[in-house]
Amino acid sequence: MPRKRRPRRLINRYGRTRLYDVETASYVSLVRLKELRSEGYEVVVRDVEDGRFVTEDVLRPGLDR
Repeated sequence: MPRKRRPRRLINRYGRTRLYDVETASYVSLVRLKELRSEGYEVVVRDVEDGRFVTEDVLRPGLDR
């Protein structure tokens, strides 16, 4: 039986700190991203300047701002 996929939330990162939730069309905090993960969402963070996916860099433990 295939595993059910978690819903995905795309977050755009502007500069080094601004995080924008595409679905809600609003800026969010790092705390909110961690809440989304605990609610069962797969959070994907993309740097808008170069198009790289930087999810692990943003959500890495110990980088709380």
